[in-house]
Amino acid sequence: MWKLTLVLLGLTGTALAVAGGDGNPELKTSQTALERWRALRVGAFIHWTPYVLASGQPSPSEGFDNLYKRFTAERFNADEWIRMLKDSGFKYMVYTTKHGDSCCMWNTRETDYNIMNSPLRRDVVGELAAACRKQAMPFCPYYALHNDSQNHPDWTSEVDPVTGEPDYKARTKPGDAAGYHLAPNHKPDFGRYFTHVKAQMKELSDNYGPFLAWWFDQRCATLNHKYGTDLYAHLRGIQPDVLISNRVDTPFARGLDNPTWFASEKESAGDYAVSEIAIPRFNRDIPWEYCQAAGKPDCWFWNPSDVYRPLDTWINELVNVVCRDGNYLIGFGAMPDGTFEPRLMEQFKRLGAWLERNGDSVYGTRGGPFKPNSWYGSTCKGKTVYMHVFKTDENHTLTVPPLGRKVLRCRLINGGTVEMKQNDQGITVTIGKTDLQPPDTVVALELDGAAEEIAPVEEKILTAGASVSASSVRENGKEYRPELTVDGDSATYWTTDEAVSDGWLEYDLGKPCSFSRAIVDEGEDEWIRHIQIQARMGGEWKTVFEYRHGNPELWKNISMELFCPEFRFDSITAQCVRVNIVKATKSPVIREFRLYER
Repeated sequence: MWKLTLVLLGLTGTALAVAGGDGNPELKTSQTALERWRALRVGAFIHWTPYVLASGQPSPSEGFDNLYKRFTAERFNADEWIRMLKDSGFKYMVYTTKHGDSCCMWNTRETDYNIMNSPLRRDVVGELAAACRKQAMPFCPYYALHNDSQNHPDWTSEVDPVTGEPDYKARTKPGDAAGYHLAPNHKPDFGRYFTHVKAQMKELSDNYGPFLAWWFDQRCATLNHKYGTDLYAHLRGIQPDVLISNRVDTPFARGLDNPTWFASEKESAGDYAVSEIAIPRFNRDIPWEYCQAAGKPDCWFWNPSDVYRPLDTWINELVNVVCRDGNYLIGFGAMPDGTFEPRLMEQFKRLGAWLERNGDSVYGTRGGPFKPNSWYGSTCKGKTVYMHVFKTDENHTLTVPPLGRKVLRCRLINGGTVEMKQNDQGITVTIGKTDLQPPDTVVALELDGAAEEIAPVEEKILTAGASVSASSVRENGKEYRPELTVDGDSATYWTTDEAVSDGWLEYDLGKPCSFSRAIVDEGEDEWIRHIQIQARMGGEWKTVFEYRHGNPELWKNISMELFCPEFRFDSITAQCVRVNIVKATKSPVIREFRLYER
C-alpha cells in the first residue's frame, strides 16, 4: 500500500481551532474523546482484506476484484486477534474495513462486493467489533477513498442505471489486461458515489459503533474540500463524539498533491492529523498520529517476503513519537488464513514485555517538557517527568537544560542505580554502567509541581544572535532581511526576489561551535527541493548535509519536511555555516534556521 501525507509544519502558536473547517465552523472536537485517544498512545493498524492473496503482486492475473472468490481465511478468530493485541501492549486498533481493493469486510447492503459473498461468509468487521467491546479495545475503522494514481476511488461502486457501469471504476495503465477501463463515453457520477460512501459510513456506525475514531486514506482529486467537510459533518451527525482524521478532507483544490498536516485550520476538517514516512518535530498544539509499517519494504499487508524491522527500531520510533507528543500506530497484516506470522507474534510478545516494564512513561503521558534530540527525549504525567535516555557520555552521564522546578526524587523506573545533581545550569544524571537499558533507559524525575505546566525546553540554539548575510533579499526590503531567520519568530522570514529559485544564507556564530543537528523552518511555504548545509573549514565550504528529492517530477508538490523534518549529521566544529538552496519550485522562504550541538 502506498499512502502519503505531509508531515506537520511545526509552527509555534499553531492550534486546532475549527474541527469542522470553514464548512462546519460550529463543529468542535470532543475534548473528552480527544484526551482518551491521546492517552492510549500505542495503536495497531491491521491490514487484512482479500488483497492479501495477491502476496505483493502489483496486478494478479485474475484481477483484484476476483480475489475474494477464493478467500477462505479458515483460521480467523477475532477474539484471539484482540487478545494478542492487548498482550502486545496495544491500546487501540485501526482496521481496514474497506481498502483500495474495494472489498467490504462487513455485511453491507450497499454492494455485493463484500465478505459475505466470499467462501469465508463471515462478517469480519462485526466479529472484530464484538471482540473489541468484550475486551475493552477501542475500535477505529479505516475506509479507503482511493485506489490508484488515476484518482478513481472505487472499483465496484454503485452501478449507473443507464450504462450499467460503476460510478467510479479504476483506470489501469494502457495495455493492462486487468480490464478496469471505463466504458467508452462513460461519465462517472461522483455525486452518486459520494451518497454510496455516506450510506456505508452510516451502516458501519449504526451496526458496529460507537467508534473511537475514523481513519481515512485517499488521494482522490474529485473528493474536494466541499465533500470532505460534508463527510465530516455526516459522521459527526451519526456519532457526535467520534474523532475523524484530517484525511477526511483534502487540499487538492489548493494546489497540493497530498493531504497535508493542517495547512489552514479554517479550511481543513479533522480532529487529528496523520503523518507517515518521517516522524514530525515536537508539536503539542495539534493532536497527531504517526503510522509506519512493522516491516520493510513498506509491509502494510502481509506477504511471504516480509522482513520485519528489529524490535529496537520499533521501540525507538515509539519513544520518539510520544516524546514529540504524538500517537504511534504500527501497521501489519494477517496471513491469508487469518493468523499472524509466528515471527511477528514473537516480536510482539517482546514488545508487550517492554511496554509492561516501561508503560508508565508512555501511556497517558504528554510529550516534553524536554524537546527530544538524538541523546534524549521526555514524556510527562502528573508531577513526573520521564527522561528517555538514548545516549550518555563515556561516564554514563547526561546533562539536560534546567526545568524551573525542583526535582525531589530521581529513579530508574525499572530499578537500578542513578545519581542526580541539579543547579541553575541544568540537571545531570549518572546511570550505573550495568543499568543502561538500550535503546531507551527511562529515568523518572519527580518534581515539586505539575510537569505538564512546564513550557517546552530545548537545547541551546547556536544560531540565536548570529550575524547573517544572504545572496539576495526580495526588493531589498527590511521585512525580508536575513537576520529574521534567527529572531525566534516564525511569523517573520527571509526570501528572494520573485522568480529567483536558489540562494544562500550565511551565519557567523561568533566563535567555533560543535553541532550535529539543524532545522530549516519553511512554514507553509514549502518550495525547497534541494538544499545543503555547509561549514567553512580550512578556508573552503564543506557540505556536511544534503537533501534533495530523489524524483523531482514525482515529488514536485511535496514538502521536504515529509522526508526530512530535521537534518542530522556527524558532529562538525565551525564558526561559519551556510544554508545553500540549490533548487526551489518558487522563491524560497526560510522562517527560522536553528543549529544545535546535539
